[in-house]
Amino acid sequence: MGGLSQWARQLDLATVTAVALAFNVALTAACVVAGGGLARRTAAPAAVSQPVTRFEVALAVMTTVLNAGVAVAGWWLWRHGILRLEGFTGLGVLVDLVGFTLVMDAVMYVGHAAAHHRMVYALVHRLHHRFDDPRPLTLFALHPLEVLGFGGMWLAVLSLWTISGWALAGYVVLNAAFGTLGHLGVEPLPARLRGGRLFRWVATPSFHAGHHADGRVNLGFYTTVWDRLFGTIDPAYDEIRRAPVLRASTTRP
Repeated sequence: MGGLSQWARQLDLATVTAVALAFNVALTAACVVAGGGLARRTAAPAAVSQPVTRFEVALAVMTTVLNAGVAVAGWWLWRHGILRLEGFTGLGVLVDLVGFTLVMDAVMYVGHAAAHHRMVYALVHRLHHRFDDPRPLTLFALHPLEVLGFGGMWLAVLSLWTISGWALAGYVVLNAAFGTLGHLGVEPLPARLRGGRLFRWVATPSFHAGHHADGRVNLGFYTTVWDRLFGTIDPAYDEIRRAPVLRASTTRP
């Protein structure tokens, strides 16, 4: 990590922008391709998805570019000592990864709840909910203000947290995985697994699919903790996640 950090610190803005854009294009493509493949393997044979529109693709492209911009802003803040990364490995990385994920889960729950406030929803978040039959590309179908808002929250938390660089990299992958799984439109986890105690607290793909079905519930991202605490969890969610068979289009029994 030390050599990588030294290399990144010496880069110029144009190079960092190109690297950030290339990384985010690759990340978006990986989410869409891997998520689409998993969805096709899991969906019932008769399930038919709505065709992808040019508007949805344009939103995904814009989100990818803005995410690259957030990464460049993070690099600038790190280069100027506002964001601090540690190079430690081992158990410290896991502790950092879990801790940072839980903190971001709380922050993003608050941000998501705010996005569903009547005025904010009408101006910004309604755009994402136009796609009520989610698929992996839907993860990136966002209003630009929403992309920058969540990116800003991410940078704000990082400015207060001296985190392992490896833990931060792990979080980026984890965030992409949860986002992709939450927008599959199907439930790939077997009933025995999702019905267990762990997934009472860890969000399943059905959890976020339930939010697309009813925007008043399931506002969390990685866990169900905050929804259970504040009463915003779908009352039927635990029945849904334990169901032996879920309909592909609705992730409901």
